[in-house]
Amino acid sequence: MKSTLLATIVTLTLLCSVWLSMPPLAADGKGGRRAVRPVRHRDIAYGTHRSQRLDIYVPPGTGPFPVMVYIHGGGWQIGDKRGVQKKPAYFSEQGWVFVSINYRLLPEGRHPANVSDVAAAIAWVHDHIRRYGGDPDALFIMGHSAGAHLAGLVATDERYLKQAGKSLSVIRGVVALDTQAWDIPELIDRPSPAPTYVRVFGDDPDVQRDASPITHVAADRDIPPFLICYTRGMRRTTNPRRRQQAEAFAAALRKAGVEARTVDATDRNHGDINRRLGSPDDERVTGAMQMFLDALLEQSPNDRSSDNS
Repeated sequence: MKSTLLATIVTLTLLCSVWLSMPPLAADGKGGRRAVRPVRHRDIAYGTHRSQRLDIYVPPGTGPFPVMVYIHGGGWQIGDKRGVQKKPAYFSEQGWVFVSINYRLLPEGRHPANVSDVAAAIAWVHDHIRRYGGDPDALFIMGHSAGAHLAGLVATDERYLKQAGKSLSVIRGVVALDTQAWDIPELIDRPSPAPTYVRVFGDDPDVQRDASPITHVAADRDIPPFLICYTRGMRRTTNPRRRQQAEAFAAALRKAGVEARTVDATDRNHGDINRRLGSPDDERVTGAMQMFLDALLEQSPNDRSSDNS
């Protein structure tokens, strides 16, 4: 009798210790359970301007965790780092630190002020993310719409990170969620260009070319791998120019010896690709992104230089 009681007490003690060591759970709103939300550190300054702020979402555990820096969209004139949808929860569940940044918008954020802010934010994250459990040697960037353009530009034109004291080698990979702005002059030369492009990039063709990621693609620049996703556009019918711009940029990267993959997401529109990222049923984009990131994480940070030579 005493031995049975003792065994029961020991078993209960072990079960309690296991339960206490598990991460806390929260209701998922559908009667199920899921991992607790990441801890959010809000409005951290990476510069002196009021727009130069970022939020950091840290998963449970001690790390070091890979890091994803997110650049929001909004036509370079609206948007905010709080518009992250499912992304922080998704990356937390995958064991990543997620960082969402603000940057100067129009009128102050006219090119190149916006991309300079993005570079400054990436440099700050690279210097400080260890204190939040992140691994600076596993730093990736992602952007949607205008944010995808800025991600592409900061990852191809080394001048901006160099001004921030870094090099392109600090970026392990880029996830671009649907932008047309790989080649700005091509956009502005269309019969009915969106006035936003002229407001952001001006009417000087040299400035427009300088703001175009495709302009800066060249071999031996340590440009990181790209996952380039494109949608059907803003409407129900497919805009073929989105695919054309994405494939042209990917082809330029490959010609320069840079890994580049494209994802046809024309089953959704420009907003849906951003809203759905991180959904369990989104195999086309979220699944492709995770495979892309996992493959890069398996590589040494030094592998890229040899791959691009």
